[in-house]
Amino acid sequence: MTSKQNLPAEQDWVDSFGHHVPRCTARTKKNGQRCTHPAVEGYTVCRMHGANPKNHGGAPPEKLRGNLNALKHGAYVKKLLTDEEKAIFEDALAAIHQDFDLNESTDLMQASMAAFYFTKWHCAVLGNADAAVGNYDVLFRKQLECLKTTRAQRDTGGGPQTSPAEWAVALLESVRGEAPGKAPKEKPED
Repeated sequence: MTSKQNLPAEQDWVDSFGHHVPRCTARTKKNGQRCTHPAVEGYTVCRMHGANPKNHGGAPPEKLRGNLNALKHGAYVKKLLTDEEKAIFEDALAAIHQDFDLNESTDLMQASMAAFYFTKWHCAVLGNADAAVGNYDVLFRKQLECLKTTRAQRDTGGGPQTSPAEWAVALLESVRGEAPGKAPKEKPED
């Protein structure tokens, strides 16, 4: 077998059935020396070090760009919102800016996060993802509650007639009524 050959480390080929074939580039765990097996055609390593002609792994090269197959949560991707979601986000953020007098630091961050969660909530409603609807509803309300708290600490009086929480409830109810295929849930009578 070719693995019993004594080959110099710099030799890039091995004899296999009388032919010179490329040598595996991997190193052994036992002593750190270069593997003496021949590399599988189309690979730089042998079958013992990961070459598998039946499964080249991953997406085909033409589909690698923009491949989201292994995406779990999206926190590290450059694009968190699709173009359609960006429009919903911008509309929600504009509505928050229109209804509330915001400063350009903490209020803006809270408003952006609220608009982001509202966007994801809206998509969950359209997709009938009940668990996600509940989760994003809670996150959205928490962001507006934080916005109200920071404003209350900063402002001692004046401001809009409704609180951000009341505004959020009205916004959620208006969108919930507009979602196609979703009727408002009725409460059972006692």
